[in-house]
Amino acid sequence: MAFVNHNSYAIAAAIVLAVAGVETVRRGATWRRIALFAGLAALLTLPPLYVRSGASVVFSADAVDRAIASGRPTLLEVYSDF
Repeated sequence: MAFVNHNSYAIAAAIVLAVAGVETVRRGATWRRIALFAGLAALLTLPPLYVRSGASVVFSADAVDRAIASGRPTLLEVYSDF
């Protein structure tokens, strides 16, 4: 179940692309339908790339401890791409 939870977007996108691919072939693969299928594939690929987190500013637990103990307000955000 963890596999499905971690990969739910990829699984749903694969199902949508599979259905669209079958329909494209079933109805006759014209250039327009192939272009629409490619556009759908690109559209489904972009969101996971957009929401990935950037590089961390702090790379170790000691650096986090120093930042918290510095006396300045510190924002600690915990996020995982998985």
